[in-house]
Amino acid sequence: MASNSTKSFLADAGYGEQELDANSALMELDKGLRSGKLGEQCEAVVRFPRLFQKYPFPILINSAFLKLADVFRVGNNFLRLCVLKVTQQSEKHLEKILNVDEFVKRIFSVIHSNDPVARAITLRMLGSLASIIPERKNAHHSIRQSLDSHDNVEVEAAVFAAANFSAQSKDFAVGICNKISEMIQGLATPVDLKLKLIPILQHMHHDAILASSARQLLQQLVTSYPSTKMVIVSLHTFTLLAASSLVDTPKQIQLLLQYLKNDPRKAVKRLAIQDLKLLANKTPHTWSRENIQEEGCDHPCETLHYILQDED
Repeated sequence: MASNSTKSFLADAGYGEQELDANSALMELDKGLRSGKLGEQCEAVVRFPRLFQKYPFPILINSAFLKLADVFRVGNNFLRLCVLKVTQQSEKHLEKILNVDEFVKRIFSVIHSNDPVARAITLRMLGSLASIIPERKNAHHSIRQSLDSHDNVEVEAAVFAAANFSAQSKDFAVGICNKISEMIQGLATPVDLKLKLIPILQHMHHDAILASSARQLLQQLVTSYPSTKMVIVSLHTFTLLAASSLVDTPKQIQLLLQYLKNDPRKAVKRLAIQDLKLLANKTPHTWSRENIQEEGCDHPCETLHYILQDED
């Protein structure tokens, strides 16, 4: 009866049949969220992406995400992981959230938990929301703080969030660049963590000074750390930074050509070829005459064709 009276009220308010169906579907999922059984709650959470796909209305999406935020706030870590997964799957619908402040407030409350896993999930959630809250200062502060955590899971989550916010916010990128650089160069930082931190530098393209600082560090890394993994990650990050900032692209092409010619490792050669192809496709106008003449060809694409033939 309650459902019928709700439908009648909405119909009188001018809602069409599709909106009524959407409301009924949301109420059905809400019942699952309120269930005392964990299995039913999880099942309801993971059905939300299908709801968004079928009924992509801002009012419904806003209401649904507020309900999910409540589940995130009061639920256990497994439920939080389910909400995180749904949020990441529904990335294209995030901009339809109308009450962003209220939504983020409910999510952010978990960052103060004593449980490092709960904090880690919250950091990943914030990172996944970076496109709609790029300048949220309390999120920036929490990410910076968690990079110093003694819990590896929390640190890795902070690295994920730092990468996402650096891509979206110039202020965050400027503020975090020195911190990331110190961690990468720090003797106490494990190599595996350094390999996860380095790709953040690809997002330091918001201004010339920031890009220059990141390039200097990457140049130092490719010469100071000769291991295959470190060279590959540093070189690729170097390439992505050059492609985004459009500064020093010819120098990056020259560097890749040097590694292609002189480094005996097949994995490094393969990476150099892939990155040269990326730069040829994305920024063909930035190739210098010297880059092209390096291989005796008249066009960047011909250069790459020659390189590929040579590698075979």
